[in-house]
Amino acid sequence: MRRRSWAAALALVALLSGTAPAAAPQAPVDLLDLMKVRGAATVQRGVPVTLRDGTRLFATLVTPNRPAGERLPTILIQSPYDPSWELGGATVSRLVHAGYAIVVVNARGTQWSEGEYHWMKGAADDGEDSVKWVTAQPWSNGKVGAYGCSSSGEVQFALAKRNPPGLKAMVAMAAATGIGVIPGYADQGIFYTGGVPSFDWAYWYRTQGHLHHPKLPAGISQQEREALIATYSAAAVAPEGWDWAKHLPSRDVLKGTGSPESEFDRMIAMKPNDPRWREYDFLNTGDSTRVPMLHVDSWYDTIEVYPTAKAFEYLSRNSPDQYLILGGTAHCSMGTETEKTMVGERPIGDARFDYEGQVVRWFDHWLKDDGKGELAMPRVQYYPLEANRWVSDKAWPPRSTPRRLFLDSAGDANGLAGGGKLVDRPGRGAPDRFASDPLNPVPTHGGGCCDRNVSRDQSAIERRDDVLVYTTAPFDRTLKVAGYVNATLYLSTSTPDADVAVKLVDVYPDGKAYNIYDTIQRLRYRDGIDREAPMEAGRVYKVELKQIVAASHFAPGHRLRIEIAGSNFPQYERNMHRGGANHEQREPVTASTTLYHDKDRASFIELPVVP
Repeated sequence: MRRRSWAAALALVALLSGTAPAAAPQAPVDLLDLMKVRGAATVQRGVPVTLRDGTRLFATLVTPNRPAGERLPTILIQSPYDPSWELGGATVSRLVHAGYAIVVVNARGTQWSEGEYHWMKGAADDGEDSVKWVTAQPWSNGKVGAYGCSSSGEVQFALAKRNPPGLKAMVAMAAATGIGVIPGYADQGIFYTGGVPSFDWAYWYRTQGHLHHPKLPAGISQQEREALIATYSAAAVAPEGWDWAKHLPSRDVLKGTGSPESEFDRMIAMKPNDPRWREYDFLNTGDSTRVPMLHVDSWYDTIEVYPTAKAFEYLSRNSPDQYLILGGTAHCSMGTETEKTMVGERPIGDARFDYEGQVVRWFDHWLKDDGKGELAMPRVQYYPLEANRWVSDKAWPPRSTPRRLFLDSAGDANGLAGGGKLVDRPGRGAPDRFASDPLNPVPTHGGGCCDRNVSRDQSAIERRDDVLVYTTAPFDRTLKVAGYVNATLYLSTSTPDADVAVKLVDVYPDGKAYNIYDTIQRLRYRDGIDREAPMEAGRVYKVELKQIVAASHFAPGHRLRIEIAGSNFPQYERNMHRGGANHEQREPVTASTTLYHDKDRASFIELPVVP
């Protein structure tokens, strides 16, 4: 049910492309054995799916054995990846054994599919045509469920808006890259966070998102297509020793590695409020669906879980049958939990959950039982970190009581050895100051997307002088938090623009400090993406950061900490601090930021405390 980690994925790319070290050429992945359905199903590769403009996508079809003439419900997975990446999970295997046909349709311009790949452009048309193709097949009973994680989840929002006949239900996991602008979120498919480009995207485009790919010859037989696919690879090879993160200007980070052309080259030059974002098939304000959707994500998918929660919240107000599951693991790692679950370096407790059973029951209800009767599933299910139990609710966010923790120090909150505190009343101390040097940025250490070490001990980061550290006293009883965590900061800068990065941390009794969630805000967009404005040097601004979501139990003896800095690189693009077109600038300026926490300018974080 999970996407492979980047390391495993790249290893598979190397294996399939022949670049992995080996004594002899490697055989292609056997999908029947991979899925554990040998003797129970058949597989066809390179099955053409013709779109309305004549472009042919190529699909992999897994059909369970059945009596002659029996028609099957079908699970549709739309993906840019090698089909083996999508078919290797236990949930897909279980769906085959439960009598579902599985169709993996490779997106336009990916793998062997024809056309050029333009991320999230035409996704609605191509998805609608894929559903229509499935329902027209002689083995189909006319009922389709969409399924997938990450790239194969994001396109489901575009499809949901079309409500095509035959599409009965969806399971969209870690799918928030398909969201543009909705209430509480305006980051254009997570290309941005708080107006700062996410360089997780740069890595993805260098390895996966090329506009142009090798293609199969036209006019060959189905037998020849399958033979070619079994013999050759369409997978890209990632460059070795990639030092793109040090490259300036940021618009050229991929060109510096010799990358083929990709949509990133265009998007890095687009502001968050650029009208060209409307060309992308995102879920936006005003959109709704009639298709039941099960939204699934996890707290340590830290680049996606906030918009996942916001999408569920938004669609629950205007669309029927919306459900939410939020687990504790990393990106697309649902189902890997154990009695003693580790996420990166952090233990999070017994986070086990029957994802497979939930997904199969979900599709059975909508595709086999036609949605009749009561769906035996709570509307919301989530795992608070270190809780050792799951919680069910009727809505997200759950009911909570806000608790404000105010920043305080004597002007000495720089680094772990400083005097930064989080207290229950506004502080009276002198303001804190930190410098942000783009040539010596605060390094990313955990967080982001797709790294299984997403939670790590932050102690080394917290020793830096350009990181402000504020910590509570040890808790004498468990503090339970579930919902959105907001930060209100009063600050000034020396430059026309700067970034402020905030990280939420759980400090254990032994001093280990594990990140829970992080966010960042480009200050020119402090009042929203439609109100870009430079900073006036020395002027104090009230800045609100509302892009943190969490469910976590802080046990007795633990402490809660926040870190504040001017960068988190390379997860997020560096700010050159000059204002103007940041992606074009080569000459950085160091920014000096002052953070206030006196009685009249009381900076604080607000926690949603649940019973």
